[in-house]
Amino acid sequence: LSELGSESAKIKAMGIMDKLSTDKTVKVLNILEKNIQDGSKLSTLFNHNNDTEDEERLWRDLIMERVTKSADACLTVINIMTSPNMPKAVYIEDVIERVIQYTKFHLQNTLYPQYDPVYRVDPHGGGVLSSKAKRAKCSTHKQRVIVMLYNKVCDIVSSLSELLEIQLLTDTTILQVSSMGITPFFVENVSELQLCAIKLVTAVSNF
Repeated sequence: LSELGSESAKIKAMGIMDKLSTDKTVKVLNILEKNIQDGSKLSTLFNHNNDTEDEERLWRDLIMERVTKSADACLTVINIMTSPNMPKAVYIEDVIERVIQYTKFHLQNTLYPQYDPVYRVDPHGGGVLSSKAKRAKCSTHKQRVIVMLYNKVCDIVSSLSELLEIQLLTDTTILQVSSMGITPFFVENVSELQLCAIKLVTAVSNF
């Protein structure tokens, strides 16, 4: 899926995506949707009191692999849909909504808690942790895989603004996209995402 994402970006840049068979492209998009769905609701934040550190790391690695795979599937979908001269058949509403659902969920539940301590909730159910505790937890786990996911999600958000300029979306979808574009401005340490969100909000306002 990672290779498919980068290859689809190259084909898009070459402007030859529309030369592919429409039926096959639609079939690929439907398969990609299943891959997006696989990681669209997986929580990457753990606090298993009975687990050893090794067990927790293994779980985290497994979950992050599925979440990252889904991000690659999202990027491939967006690369296909934002390529020049694509037929109307490729703009499948369910697939677009799945990409937005995935992006919104992992911004709120994976990336914001990693980058901004304020978004970190006490897993014991006691509300938000103290600032000191949150900062300590937040700073210990900025793994390479999280940074990679962050960059992929930035690309997805940026590409969604391109999609808005090409395809008419439903009012419900536009509301979802609007909230996704506005929320990053209330989050700290996500300046790259905020730049992408500016593009998204601008595209929504021109809709």
